[in-house]
Amino acid sequence: MKNIDFLKSRLIAHRGVHNSKTIENTLASFIKSVDKNYIIELDIHILKCKTIVVYHDYNLFRLCNVNKVIETLSYAQLSKIKIKKKYQIPTLEQVMHIVNGSVPLLIEIKDLDNNELFETELVKILDNYKGDFAIQTLNPFVLDWFYKNRKNYIIGLIILNEFNYKLFKQSIKKVDFISVNKKYLPFKHNIKDKLLIGWTIDTIDEFNTYNTICDNLICEKIL
Repeated sequence: MKNIDFLKSRLIAHRGVHNSKTIENTLASFIKSVDKNYIIELDIHILKCKTIVVYHDYNLFRLCNVNKVIETLSYAQLSKIKIKKKYQIPTLEQVMHIVNGSVPLLIEIKDLDNNELFETELVKILDNYKGDFAIQTLNPFVLDWFYKNRKNYIIGLIILNEFNYKLFKQSIKKVDFISVNKKYLPFKHNIKDKLLIGWTIDTIDEFNTYNTICDNLICEKIL
């Protein structure tokens, strides 16, 4: 029996605790999350050299002013690119070393290729991690892979848009929780014993509204 209680034990920091001075998905943002005892939500990509890194966007332009798709680069190439000319994009292993099980991780897999390489490389890292973690994704292929190959992992479906919303019924038996964009809350379907997480919560009014109908919330500007 999976124990997923840790996913509702404390609030979830969206891409770590960040603001105008501390950038999202950086070691600095994760250290702040640990200090404040929040669950850390983060995003991962796999590079062409098979290194798994923590970054949200598929393209580096927004934060690095470099118009390149992150997954087309090697880690040696990516190491020369800085976020806001200051922060190094961290590897997942670097983040896990910093966190070291002190707070849970909620890991979003950004998989474009559906060739199993990402998942295979990822579990080499996660199988040896001693802390609590859960996986979430928009991608039904990723759900299928973990359902078949790592049934002991805690897995969630992200509902971002109508496409993901339509996937709900066929995916519900494969997942332990649903991570729902606030525009689809309250969630009209019966999810039985599945955990319901709402995102992204930016104001106290939103927190007060959605906190009563979700098991937990992924928050950003109010942390």
